[in-house]
Amino acid sequence: MQIDNNRLLNMDEASSLLGIKKNTLYQMVMRREIAVVKIGKLNRFRPEDLQAFINENLTERI
Repeated sequence: MQIDNNRLLNMDEASSLLGIKKNTLYQMVMRREIAVVKIGKLNRFRPEDLQAFINENLTERI
């Protein structure tokens, strides 16, 4: 997926980028495990925040 770092991603795009279900992403937002931009009732995601989340959750291969 090609990501434009100048625009916010919606729930579908962010869950696709992370490879998780939309419901799982929503639960992570509610538990404040992942950064979200609230626009009214809408959740939007900055690509750099999603990349930071990925980097923070990397584990070393054994």
